[in-house]
Amino acid sequence: MYVVKRLNERYKAKIRILIPTELIVVIIGALVSYHLKLNEKDNVAIVGTIECGLPKPKLPGFNQSSSLFTSSILIDIVSLSLLITVAKMFGQKHGYRELFAYGMSNMIASCFHCFPNATSLSRSTVQDSSGGKTILVGGFTSIIVLIVILALGPLFKPLPNTVLAAIIILNLKGLLFQVKDFKYYYRIDRLEA
Repeated sequence: MYVVKRLNERYKAKIRILIPTELIVVIIGALVSYHLKLNEKDNVAIVGTIECGLPKPKLPGFNQSSSLFTSSILIDIVSLSLLITVAKMFGQKHGYRELFAYGMSNMIASCFHCFPNATSLSRSTVQDSSGGKTILVGGFTSIIVLIVILALGPLFKPLPNTVLAAIIILNLKGLLFQVKDFKYYYRIDRLEA
């Protein structure tokens, strides 16, 4: 997977369609795990059952509001700090503006009893390193996730967790290598480093 990603990066000007290494690895990993029964024979941790379908939308109940108030403030502070970190990181790189979309998605998601949306540094980095250039990548990813939730969930049951971990680690390598910038930032401002 690493070699193909390096080739994609090197020849992306010459190749119009990049090789979707992550998708290929997921498909091969699920097929190998299913046919060799890695979960049963070798006790390999797998994704497991993914239920299909969406819950019916309804407004959240307000009877627990007082007991959840403190927790909701803390969750909001953490998710907002993550959002600002990722927005600054990718905003400088690509010029993104996403606070409005973040607020709207949280309002709409509350009607479906979803967890509060928070930005994901790993997901954003994976999308960026996979070649995503515009905000449409998030929409495309959402459509794929919706298809998986509605119909294809059971196909991912035998997928080993190690395959998902390998994809995440490989795509976070750029973020992990930023540790070497610590010395530079430490000389500029010790508190910021």
